[in-house]
This record gives sequence, structure tokens and C-alpha cells, in this order.
Amino acid sequence: FGTDLALKYGRDLRIKGLILLSPPLRFSETEDLLFWKEDKRPIVALVPELDDYLQPDAARQRFSVIPSASVIAVEGAKHLWVGEPYVHRALTEITRVVNPSKLPLPLEY
Repeated sequence: FGTDLALKYGRDLRIKGLILLSPPLRFSETEDLLFWKEDKRPIVALVPELDDYLQPDAARQRFSVIPSASVIAVEGAKHLWVGEPYVHRALTEITRVVNPSKLPLPLEY
């Protein structure tokens, strides 16, 4: 639901791009996606392989109208990112976008 809100209403120019976790695209219309095509800010969508709402192949198809969008399929993950390997992967991909110099993320402290 939050990712749909970001796509529909996150057009504020202070926003540098979008990182979408498990985007269901249930409420985002084609016109919402076409806005981002013209906008050119980066969009990264992390899509779990076993998502209940939108799986990677369907996500690639829906996001294909936005050339700047990157769909990252996460093998074995589910919609809520339950399990340490999936949380670590999601955090790694987020860090890769916002602060890549901090990679690799530690596995223990």
C-alpha cells in the first residue's frame, strides 16, 4: 500500500528517487507510472519471488513503461520479508542505492 502511495503522490521534487519494497501496484494506474517515465528519477523495486500480490515477472512487465526503473527479484523471499537472509538482502539493496560506500553490511556486531 505504501509503495502505491509513493508512486501516486511522491512527486515532491525534494525526493531523489524511490525504493519500493514489495510493490503490489494494486492502486497505481498506468498514468501514475507514466509520470515517473517522464520524471527520470531512479526507481528501484525489490520484488520477492513468492510475493502474494506482484511477482517479479509481472513487476518487470508493469514497470517496463519506466526506463529508469530497476526491478530486483529476490529469490525465496515473501511479501513481508520474513527471515534474516531476506531482511539482509533488502537492507543491502537499499544501502547500495543510498550509501554504497557502507557495503558490505556486517552480518554481526
